[in-house]
Amino acid sequence: MGNRVEEALLDKALAQEKYLIASNILHDIGNAVIGLSSYVTRIRRLLEQDNSENLQNLAGFLKSQNDSIATAIGPTKADAIVKLVSGIAQTQKANQLDISNANLELQKIINHIQDILNIQRQYINNPDTSEKREIALKGLINDCIAMLLASFKKRGIHISIDVPDTLPLFIGDRTKLMQVILNVLKNSIEAIDIYASDKFVSLNGSASRNWLTLEIRDSGRGFDEETSKKLFTRGFTTKKTGTGLGLDHCRTILEAHDACIDVSSEGPGRGALTRIKFTV
Repeated sequence: MGNRVEEALLDKALAQEKYLIASNILHDIGNAVIGLSSYVTRIRRLLEQDNSENLQNLAGFLKSQNDSIATAIGPTKADAIVKLVSGIAQTQKANQLDISNANLELQKIINHIQDILNIQRQYINNPDTSEKREIALKGLINDCIAMLLASFKKRGIHISIDVPDTLPLFIGDRTKLMQVILNVLKNSIEAIDIYASDKFVSLNGSASRNWLTLEIRDSGRGFDEETSKKLFTRGFTTKKTGTGLGLDHCRTILEAHDACIDVSSEGPGRGALTRIKFTV
C-alpha cells in the first residue's frame, strides 16, 4: 500500500514538473512573439512614413524637363537620367507594396500564434478539465493553415479551401483537433514531391444528416492497397524518419470525439484522400 502511495505521489510530482516546464516554454515563446510583433509594428509605421511619392514626382518632373536637360548635357544622357530615376521610382513603389503585404501577413500569423498560445496556456492551467466546446470547422482549418503557410509557400504547394461558413458547429477540444489536422496536412506536404509540376492540397467541408465531413486531398505520392491496411498500425510509417505514431494518435483523439478518420489512395503516384467525420 505504501509503495502505491509513493508511486502516486511521484507520478503527481512528475506531472506537475512537466506542466511547469511546458508553462515556462509557452512563456518564452510568448515573449519572443511579442518581440517579433513590436518589430512588425515598427516596420508598419516606417511604411506609413514612406516618401516614395517624392521620387515619383521627381521622375515626372525630369521627364517634363527632358528637352531642357538635353540641351545642357545632351539627349542621350538626359534620356538615361529620366529612365534611371523612373526605374528607381517604380522599383521602390513595387518593393514598398510587397513589404506592406508581407507585413500584413506577418501580423496575421502572429495573431494566430498568440491565439494558439492562449489555447495551450488554458490547457496547461487546467489540465484535468475538459476543453470541449463549440467549434467552427472553417476557423479551425484557418488556424492550422496559418501555422503551416510558410511550408506550403516554400514548397510551392497550392492550397484550396472550400469550407462554407454556414456549416453547423460541433463540440470538441480545439487544441487536440488542431493536432489532428496539422498532422494530416504535414503528411500531405511531406508526400508531395518538391519537383512535381502539379502540387496541391485541397480542403473541402460538407454536412449531411448528423455528420460534418472534412476531406483533405493531396497530389502526393499515394500508396498501394497493402500500405493502406497498415496506415493506422502503431509503429508503421512510410517515412524514413517517421515514428509511426501520427495517424494512430489522430484516430485515438478523434474516437474520443465520437469522430472517425479514413485515409485512402487510388494508388502510387495518385495522391491521397483523408476523410474526417464529426458528429453534429
